[in-house]
Amino acid sequence: MKYNSAIISLFTLSVFAIVTLLYLGNLSRKIEKENIVLKEKINFIQDQININEIEYNLLSSYNYLKKLQLIYFDDKNIYSLDNRISFNNLKKKNIKNIYTVGTK
Repeated sequence: MKYNSAIISLFTLSVFAIVTLLYLGNLSRKIEKENIVLKEKINFIQDQININEIEYNLLSSYNYLKKLQLIYFDDKNIYSLDNRISFNNLKKKNIKNIYTVGTK
């Protein structure tokens, strides 16, 4: 009788442990999926921040970007950054349909 009760108690304990581990594994999988989605959102926002920083530097410190270009690129790959078009250049060409976008 001792062996039967020991076997039954160990069997029920192992079944309980298996069910508990499956439940906790399911919870951790849900958390892992949420973390993957959050990492993708963070990466997207980080890319947007990097793009905004480049655009800000282009508008505010053009000479700094030119120096960076000379440092990191070969002379063969340097394209002229002076080909920027301003609104005044477009006005001088007398183009009739120019649409502008403003900010608040």
